[in-house]
Amino acid sequence: MKNYYHLLKSLLLCLIPLLLLLVLAACGKTSVPADRYTKYDKMLDYSKPLAFGEDEDVYVLCGKENWTALEATLRATIERTVSLVYPEKYFNLIPVEIKDVASYLPYKNLIFVGDLASADEVSAYMRSSLAKDYIVRVRQTGGDLFIAKNHNSRDQIVLYLLGKDSQSLIDITRLQENSIFSLLLKRLTERKAYQAFRGKIIPPKFWKPYPFSMKVPDTFRLYSNDVKGRFLSLLYRARIPDRSIPDKYISVYYEDMPVNKVDADWAFNKRLEIWKTHFDGDLIRKDKLRSEKFKFAGFEGYRLIGSWENQKMLIGGAFQTMVFWHEKTKRAYLVDNMVFFPAGEKLPLLLELHAISSTLEIN
Repeated sequence: MKNYYHLLKSLLLCLIPLLLLLVLAACGKTSVPADRYTKYDKMLDYSKPLAFGEDEDVYVLCGKENWTALEATLRATIERTVSLVYPEKYFNLIPVEIKDVASYLPYKNLIFVGDLASADEVSAYMRSSLAKDYIVRVRQTGGDLFIAKNHNSRDQIVLYLLGKDSQSLIDITRLQENSIFSLLLKRLTERKAYQAFRGKIIPPKFWKPYPFSMKVPDTFRLYSNDVKGRFLSLLYRARIPDRSIPDKYISVYYEDMPVNKVDADWAFNKRLEIWKTHFDGDLIRKDKLRSEKFKFAGFEGYRLIGSWENQKMLIGGAFQTMVFWHEKTKRAYLVDNMVFFPAGEKLPLLLELHAISSTLEIN
């Protein structure tokens, strides 16, 4: 019996450290809240200091001669506009001097432009600061675009546009112009999404009656629920009327469609029909509209983007409509984002609403 007691005691002494390790490991894990959408939580690197600057401001560092050759191309590439109530730019391009580079390194959006042959200070800075394998690659290919995220600060994208010589730099800039814009736009949209999903989302049980679901912040409230008409609309609005706070709508319509007939004309006519009924006569004008093929929530379809107006109420705003056909269920979907915000720009809000709407899943 005495030997049995000592054996049991020895086993317990061995198990205690193991149990303590398991408890500590469990305490170290952070559970993912079921009432939040966490896709964008890892976008920022919290080990880095806070980034400076506005989300839409892009600071470019480029030598004088290269800037003369490339300014028009870079401005056309980055400062693209979309016609809403009035034309709005996606980004503001701001050239800055290389002598001030230390003060701009923490900013959100940076572009360095240079080449391996020029003697200007920006090109020299890039040759000395970029990794050697990047330099080798540029010598071999003639030019390339390199990307760094959260390099100096927690919410940052840095683009390095480097050519073998000045002419190669012009060539690579023209070749990469769509990539440059797409990278900046993706980061901007992620920022809007990160802010939108900081809080709780509408719980999953809300979506059970519908053939689709979305991740929508619970600051949105039900605006219209036309079950018979297969139309749902959610609204974010300040509890106390305030023109400095926008109204934001996310709406979804669907209908059975055995054969795909979805195109830009279907989107225009269907939206016009629905909004006359549910939004007291809201109208969109075809002559002030941009339509394009568009991939949304993983589905190929079309997008309309422009302005809406209500002549009865003498108000208006901006909208975008995404449409697609879901082959498996033989249904057409129309997803709409609408903004009423007389006090400010509408484009950043449409980017936010697009990020939210893109969480759409078909059941």
